[in-house]
Amino acid sequence: MKWTRLLLVSLLLITHSVSAWGQCDLHIDYSVMDLPADSHGILRLLRPDGTESLLFSDSCRQTEIVSPLDQLGEYRLEATFVNDSNQNESLEQIFSLTGEEYLVESMVRFRREPMDLSDWRCKDSIPSGFFTITKCLRPSPLVKIKYLYTNGRKGDEFPGPFFSIINESQDTLYGERLPGYFWGSLSRWEEGEYVGYYVGNIDTDWVEEPPLFPGQEKTAWVASFGRFTPPGKYRFCLYYTTDSPYAPKQSAGLTRETKTFRWWSSVSNWYLLTCDFELATE
Repeated sequence: MKWTRLLLVSLLLITHSVSAWGQCDLHIDYSVMDLPADSHGILRLLRPDGTESLLFSDSCRQTEIVSPLDQLGEYRLEATFVNDSNQNESLEQIFSLTGEEYLVESMVRFRREPMDLSDWRCKDSIPSGFFTITKCLRPSPLVKIKYLYTNGRKGDEFPGPFFSIINESQDTLYGERLPGYFWGSLSRWEEGEYVGYYVGNIDTDWVEEPPLFPGQEKTAWVASFGRFTPPGKYRFCLYYTTDSPYAPKQSAGLTRETKTFRWWSSVSNWYLLTCDFELATE
C-alpha cells in the first residue's frame, strides 16, 4: 500500500508538471543552397517516450517546419543529406526539455563551401551541413531589465532607446552578438499587439568588452547603433546566454569532416529578456 501511494503521488506530480508546463514548439528553418536539384533532405525527431516522427523528406529548396514538443526529457533530432550520387550524410543532435523552455529553434542549411577554408582563392568545393539547435528559455528573476531614456532627436549618432540590465544572479551573462554587448530588437504596439521586428545594423568590430558578471550592471540598446523611436508603445527584446565557452547565437563549430562532406553544428541555450515602455508626445 505504501509503495502504491508513492507511485500515485509520483504520477500526479509528473502529470501536474507537464500540465503546468504545457508544451513548446520546435521551429525549423530549412534551406538548400548552391547544390544540384537532386539534393534531398530528411529530418527525423525521436521523442522522450521513444516515438519517432518523420518531420520532413523532400527536395524543396526552402521551407519552415513547426512541430509541437509536448513531453519533458531528451529529444534527438536527426538531419540527413542525400543525393543521386548515393551520398548519404546524417548528424544527430540531442537536446532536453526541462519545462523552462518556451521555444526551440533549429536551422538546417545544406550548401557548398570551399574545400580549403584557409585559402580564399580555392575553387574546389564540397557540400556541407549547418545544423544548429537553440533552446529559448525564460530568464532568471534575478536578471532584471529597465528602460532608461531616449535621446529623441532624429539624426543623433546614438538615439537610443537605452536600457539597464542588472545581474543579481550568480551566472555570468553574454550578449547575442558579442560577449560584452547587449543589443536587442524592437517591436511597436499597434491594434492590440506588438508587431514588427526591428533588428537594425549589426557591427561586430567593436572594442572588446567583458561580459556581465554577477552583481554588475550594463547598458543595452537596439542593434549596434540604436534607432530613432517616435512616440508610441514598444517592446524591447534581448537575448543572453550563460553558456561557456561563449559562442554567438546560431553560430556553429566544425563537428565532422570527411573528403566529401562537412558538418557544422551546435546546441545552445538563450534566455529572452523583454521590456515594455512608452514614449509620450512632447
